[in-house]
Amino acid sequence: MTTTTTTAPPVLGVLARQEIRNYLRSKLFWVGVVLLAAMTVITFVTSAQPWANGMQPSSTLDDLTPAALLGVFGIIIMAGLTKRSDRAAEAAGSVAVPERTRTLALAAAVVVPVMAALVWYAAAVATYFVHPPALTVPFPPIGDGFVLTAMFAKGVVSAASGPLLGLLVARWLPRRGVIALTAVLVVLVTILLQGNFSSTWHWRVVWPWTHWYGPVGFNSGDDHWLVLPGSPQMWLVYLLAVCALGVLAAVYHDPESDRARLRRLIAGVLVVAVVAVVLTMTLGVHEAVYNPVTGPPA
Repeated sequence: MTTTTTTAPPVLGVLARQEIRNYLRSKLFWVGVVLLAAMTVITFVTSAQPWANGMQPSSTLDDLTPAALLGVFGIIIMAGLTKRSDRAAEAAGSVAVPERTRTLALAAAVVVPVMAALVWYAAAVATYFVHPPALTVPFPPIGDGFVLTAMFAKGVVSAASGPLLGLLVARWLPRRGVIALTAVLVVLVTILLQGNFSSTWHWRVVWPWTHWYGPVGFNSGDDHWLVLPGSPQMWLVYLLAVCALGVLAAVYHDPESDRARLRRLIAGVLVVAVVAVVLTMTLGVHEAVYNPVTGPPA
């Protein structure tokens, strides 16, 4: 018992550092980083010039870019790292590290995409204040805090939730083609729940990647911006709880883990997630609010 207690933490630390290095070696990760950096620079440059209608969204429309380039890519990257970890464990035979330890080490590797997302967020905030959005957001009843919290939740937390989803799926559904299907389904559901349909405005927040504001009515030529109902602050709490649930559920896959304790933890975090998502729907902006301004002031 004493030997296990004193050796387990160093093993986890060593494996975590190894998985972080493995994540950093992923070509797909660096493709996402380069594309994200390019998009960030383009946004900063173009935000200095308003659109033809006088609108200047600044970096407020870029917050799903990290979700795609770090989150969706992360699903695929993490699934690959999980398979690689399992193959290494099988090759090691009886001296293999327990699956739960390897799962936690893989989960620790999300620090890589999260750090990249934090750099993006710093640049997005700088763009937001250097080239403030005009005639778009914020407008009453929301302010800078609403916008910046939504940007953080969508852009930074998604950089962790994507890879964690890849880890969870790779643990429970390690079949060929499942990860690719998962990535496609994530994109499709995001398109459906990003706020295009008024019937989804109140409950769209159950999905981790959704819009909180933006232009609507492109087909009719209407340039009104819309703020969707809910509280992005409580949504951030909900997203963090969902990420924790993902890690716990992935660890639960190991039959040798302390499943009784894990069930208690999962139940507790699930309660937090349910309360947070209910508060997300009931607090903050109660109904969708249209910006009355559609173009430059007369």
